[in-house]
This record gives sequence, C-alpha cells and structure tokens, in this order.
Amino acid sequence: MTKKRLMVSVPSAPACTASLSTGSVIALLSTGAVPADSALGWPLVVLALGCMAYDLGFRALERR
Repeated sequence: MTKKRLMVSVPSAPACTASLSTGSVIALLSTGAVPADSALGWPLVVLALGCMAYDLGFRALERR
C-alpha cells in the first residue's frame, strides 16, 4: 500500500480577511442577530464589500 501526501495551503492574509468579514456579515444578517433595517446593517455590508475590493486589488497588484 502506498502512502499519499495531502498538502493544504493556508490562504494569504487579505483572502482570509475578506472571507472572514464577508462570512460573518452574512451570518449576522441571515440569523437575525443584526436586523437588516438597523443602523449597523449597512455599515457591515459596506465593510464586507470593502474587504472584498481590498482582496481583489491586492491580488491584482501581486500579479504584476
């Protein structure tokens, strides 16, 4: 029997930041922990979008 190795790579910090912020905002809004019409709802959405834009910009600059 041959042994196979499995390599798992951890994403970079910007990718982790974007994933964590987006996932947590979706979880907060979908579970009702933060009501969609609250004063905190839209700033959380904007923060998540900003993190995703940061991740895309970072990756674009990395490819140069």
